[in-house]
Amino acid sequence: MQRKILTFIVHEKKILALYSEPHPQHGKGGWFVVTGSVEKNEDFEEAVSREVMEETGLVVEKIFPLNWGSVYNWRNEVCEEHNFVSFVNSKKVTLNEEHSKYEWLDIDKFIEIIKWDDNKELLGKVLKKALNKRIHFRNFTIKDYRKEKNE
Repeated sequence: MQRKILTFIVHEKKILALYSEPHPQHGKGGWFVVTGSVEKNEDFEEAVSREVMEETGLVVEKIFPLNWGSVYNWRNEVCEEHNFVSFVNSKKVTLNEEHSKYEWLDIDKFIEIIKWDDNKELLGKVLKKALNKRIHFRNFTIKDYRKEKNE
């Protein structure tokens, strides 16, 4: 199983949205957050810091685990993705080749534009608590998106 991370980047209660152009290997494009694979000999939080630096040039000051994740199939591989919030002390973003533009948004606008295939109302509740460093899920909650035929 491929271990993955997804992190929402926060600076002074604003959330960073990253825009990706449509790409044959990555899909339709749209507004996203930082995601990536956990490398060998790396834990989830180390992967969060590394991926944030690689994709945005930002240094993570504090990582807040959301106790929330998903399992899904991607390119014939099963992935387990854990979700985090990364607090940063700068708004100066340096994009890599994965994204073409970015915006720092208040939570309502962020929820409106972000590409999120699940319940956006739940996402809003989770993020509103996380912005105040409060946890929504007391126990780790993981949603399985794999189709039954692929299990």
